[in-house]
Amino acid sequence: MIGSRGFRPTLVLAVAALTLVAVTSLTAQEVLTNDSLIALKKAGLSDSIIISKIKSSQTKFDASTKGLIGLKNAGMSDQVIEAVVNAGSAAPAPPAAAAPAAPAAAAAPAAARESIVHLIAGKSVELVAANAALEFNTGFFDSKSELVLKGRKATYRIADTKPVFYSTWSPNDAPLVRLKPGSDHDDRNLKISSGSFAPFGGSVKYGVRSEDKVDMEAAERDARGLYKLTPKEPLKPGEYGFVLTYGMAAGASGRVYDFGVD
Repeated sequence: MIGSRGFRPTLVLAVAALTLVAVTSLTAQEVLTNDSLIALKKAGLSDSIIISKIKSSQTKFDASTKGLIGLKNAGMSDQVIEAVVNAGSAAPAPPAAAAPAAPAAAAAPAAARESIVHLIAGKSVELVAANAALEFNTGFFDSKSELVLKGRKATYRIADTKPVFYSTWSPNDAPLVRLKPGSDHDDRNLKISSGSFAPFGGSVKYGVRSEDKVDMEAAERDARGLYKLTPKEPLKPGEYGFVLTYGMAAGASGRVYDFGVD
């Protein structure tokens, strides 16, 4: 009797210990490492299963050059290695203090939406394209055409004479120009073609004139495909606009991203 009584507590403790181990193993979250992935690969699991495992587990991968080469040598596919890099456990490096923050509205890839954004005081304002009419004036010996925008002033006004913009288009595809207020009507104009006629020929010039363009600093294109645009010299008070000329004769699109400087 004494022996059996002494055995029962020992058995109970053993069962409790085994139960605790089992519960701990079920509740503890597995942490995947490079060795874990190699073991899964050797077990014959497909890439899709391994990638799903990476996405649903905690990870502590060695995503260094040496670590990635080790995975490649172990037979891992590029898709699995890409998942390892994307799930890297290393904390992201803090942004450089000198680098200006990208505008929130321009954070999306350029392919997602074509736009021009003004960065001001750490915030971004997306310019709205104004639809310009194309007007032709033909004389006996000459002709000209102009883009005409309604209103002598743009709705969007800025006080910054050295503004910073982010654009889907390069300065060549959407040059910044100064618009001329109409003399007879409530509008703004931009001359985009001129021609002369003679009995046996003539000439016609198309495009935004160089004297109407605003010189820009060298355009920087970031990883998203957006161009950072800044005028070389401070802008004088007046009416301005980015004229979209991409893919067709200059100005024929009739889209002008206009603004005014007060």
